[in-house]
Amino acid sequence: MDEGSFKLSYYNEYKSYLSMDQVVLLPLFLLVLLTTVQASSRDGYQVWRITSESDSTLDRVVQVAMDLKLNEWTEVNKPDNYVDIMVPPDQLDTFNERMRLIPVQKHLLIEDVEVLIKRHAPEIVKRDAGGHYNYSKYHNFESIERELHRLQDAYPDRVKLEVFGKTHEGRPMYVLRVSNNISTAMTNKPTVLIDAGIHSREWVSVSTIMWIINQLIENPEDSHVNRVFLKNFHFAFMPVLNPDGYAYTWSHDRLWRKNRRQTSVKGCMGIDLNRNWDFHWGGEGTSGYGCDQDYRGPYPFSEPETKAVKAWVENLKHKIVLYINFHAYGQLWMTPYGYSTDTPQNEAEMMKYSKIAVDTIKLYRGTEYKYGPVYTTIYPASSISVDWVRGAEDVKIAYTVELPDKGNHGFLSPEKEVRPIAEETWKGIRELLINLGVDKNLLESWELDED
Repeated sequence: MDEGSFKLSYYNEYKSYLSMDQVVLLPLFLLVLLTTVQASSRDGYQVWRITSESDSTLDRVVQVAMDLKLNEWTEVNKPDNYVDIMVPPDQLDTFNERMRLIPVQKHLLIEDVEVLIKRHAPEIVKRDAGGHYNYSKYHNFESIERELHRLQDAYPDRVKLEVFGKTHEGRPMYVLRVSNNISTAMTNKPTVLIDAGIHSREWVSVSTIMWIINQLIENPEDSHVNRVFLKNFHFAFMPVLNPDGYAYTWSHDRLWRKNRRQTSVKGCMGIDLNRNWDFHWGGEGTSGYGCDQDYRGPYPFSEPETKAVKAWVENLKHKIVLYINFHAYGQLWMTPYGYSTDTPQNEAEMMKYSKIAVDTIKLYRGTEYKYGPVYTTIYPASSISVDWVRGAEDVKIAYTVELPDKGNHGFLSPEKEVRPIAEETWKGIRELLINLGVDKNLLESWELDED
């Protein structure tokens, strides 16, 4: 089936879900559906997991990937002894030949990337015809925008939506602030800052932060704990740190990672926004070549997106008590630093709260996370946001969290996993925040006891 026929078949399927008075919306639905066609097809692309207990052997594997220009999906995890590599069909024979020269084990994770993308397409495009935001689904940037505005309109006493910057293509960058007495919360309460979507293909990071927003504002199930949190903390959520890239994953290329600014290399677009921060900028785990996935940009904070976050954080850094930066994939709860094996003075404290979060998540659904510093838990990565927040801005408790899974779907988590991943993540953060709040006298333990 060709791509147009594939999309049209799901248009016809979706008609069965609509009542007669909603049929008038079908042309609009078809337009939305067709604009999600991926211009960059991955037909026949495979993702292979290469394993070895030798770091030097894994380095050889990564070098092969770089030699063959297979850097679009090359995920290294030395503590777990693997490298995941996406290989196009026309390079599969060459790749296999090179791998035979290295003492490794190979395991096919994804047989056809495009099939996986298309398998989830019917789930991605089924939306309530009335425009209702379903927190168990993925949504494009415009839908997220509308929902953020709706929340502010529905809860003006505790929700404030602000534009704190503009992207390269002119899209707004939003921060949603949540607290009781929101008009004064920024000045007199400790701040919890959570962001997502800095790597645009990691959709589950965005759906997770939106779920947490919804739970904190609207969910009655945990209303007592939520009331305590809203009384004592000022929450700041940045749901999509890379709006241009995120929009591009919906319109052109599901696996796009960077922003959308032209680099100095003709034909190569995008700066990796999570290699553009001014803390040990340009070190290990970054690239100076504009075509690479981890291209750091021409200089620190060269991008309007990172520059905007910098200004916002610096204005409030003395109030931020917890920072979390969501990514996917790998199931890792990581502390600074990524630039080297150096660690902050309070590493033990951060590890303590990491353990609380990951133990809670495992108890809730059985999902197992590893935790530890970025450099030794996943791979070297300089100039990243969590390093800058902790190292330059002195925010004491800061994490990068790689959400599930562990590679079976990689960046392409199915929609059926949106809610379970978000639920368990919120459980872990909630328990972490309770313990942090009590330890730091930011809230009283008796407040958590229900009457």
